[in-house]
Amino acid sequence: MYLAWRAACGLVCLMVIWPCRGQEQEPCKTPKGTVGRCVRVRECGYILDLLRRDRLLFNDTEYLEGLQCGTLPDGLSLVCCPQFVNEPNCGPSAFGVRIVGGNDTEIGEFPWMALLRFRGRNRKIHENCGASLISKRFVLSAAHCFTAAYSKRWIIHSVRVAEWNFMNHRGSKDCKQVKGYDVPICRKDYNVARFALHPDYRVNSGVHVNDIALIELAAEVEYNIFVAPICLPISNGTYQLPASDGLDKEYTAAGWGSTDTGKESSSMSYRLMQINLRGFDHERCRRLFQVPSGSGVGEGHICAGGVRDQDTCHGDSGGPLMESAEGVVYLAGITSFGWPRCGKDGVPGVYTNVTHYMEWIEQETFRGIEV
Repeated sequence: MYLAWRAACGLVCLMVIWPCRGQEQEPCKTPKGTVGRCVRVRECGYILDLLRRDRLLFNDTEYLEGLQCGTLPDGLSLVCCPQFVNEPNCGPSAFGVRIVGGNDTEIGEFPWMALLRFRGRNRKIHENCGASLISKRFVLSAAHCFTAAYSKRWIIHSVRVAEWNFMNHRGSKDCKQVKGYDVPICRKDYNVARFALHPDYRVNSGVHVNDIALIELAAEVEYNIFVAPICLPISNGTYQLPASDGLDKEYTAAGWGSTDTGKESSSMSYRLMQINLRGFDHERCRRLFQVPSGSGVGEGHICAGGVRDQDTCHGDSGGPLMESAEGVVYLAGITSFGWPRCGKDGVPGVYTNVTHYMEWIEQETFRGIEV
C-alpha cells in the first residue's frame, strides 16, 4: 500500500512541476508511438486503471511519467491517453451489391461479421450471438449474450470469422471456392484470451443498459478479401460518425437471427441475413420502453426500425447495426433488445450506441499493456 501511495503521489507531484504547457485535447504520441490525446488524468480510463493496481512499482512510476504531456495553467496534470485508431482497410463497402429491402447476403459481404461459439455442459458447441471484428485482436458484441450463456452454464469457446452458413454451405470442410474469386473463403475459429462486460450492464424492466462486451482473441486474425474489420465511429479524432443526425439515417443490421417473427421462435438462422432499417424517433422509443425508475432508453441507445416484419430478432444479438458514410462502413450500434415479438409495427429494435462507449472500448483494448 505504501509503495502504491508513493508511486501515485510521485506521478502527481512530478506532473505538476512538468515544465511543458501542453494544450488540453491536443493530439499526442506515447513513448512507444501510440496515438493519443492530451487530457486530464481523471479523464483517462487507461491511467486510472493503472493507478488502481494494488501495487505500483517504481518502474510503473517511471512509465507513467513518460506519458506526461504537460500541465494546465492551474497546475492540473495532462497525460497522453491512448486512443483507438481505425485500421486503414476497415469498413470496405459492399452495400451496393445487396438486395435492397431483402434478407439475403452475399458470401463475404460483411467481412467483419463474427459468430460467438459457446460450449455447453455436455461439451456440445452452440452458435449463439453475432459480433463485429474491429481489429486483429478484438471483437465487439453484447453483454447479454454472455449473461444468457451463464444462465445455461455455457462458457465462451471461440469466435468464428468468415462464416456465412454455419450448417452446410461447405459441409465438413472449412474452405470453399467461391465463384468469381481467385481464393477460397475459409472459416476459422479463434480462441478467446479474455472478455470484458461493461461493469454497469444491467436489465431494467426489460431495457438493457450498457449492453456491450469486448472480446480479446488469443491470436491475431488473418485478414483477406473475406475477413476485414469494421470501422468504429471515429472522425477527425472525435467520437462521431461522419454523417448528419436525424430520422433519415439509414442503417443495415446483419446476423444469424430467427426469420420467424413469432414470440415462440428463438432459433437461429443458419445463413447470415441482413435487413435495412431507418432511424426511429428517440423520445418516442423511450416512451415505448418506459421503466419505473426512468433509467431506460437514453444516450447509450439507438432505436431503428418499427416497420412490420422488418426487424432484428432472436439470435441477431451482438451483431452490428451498420451505417455507411463516405464509402466506408461504420459500426453504429450493437443489436441489444426489442419487443418480445419481433417485427411489431411501430416498435423499433434497440441497439447499443457504440459512440457512447468509445472511451470504455479504448480503456479495455489497452488494458494491461504498455503503450
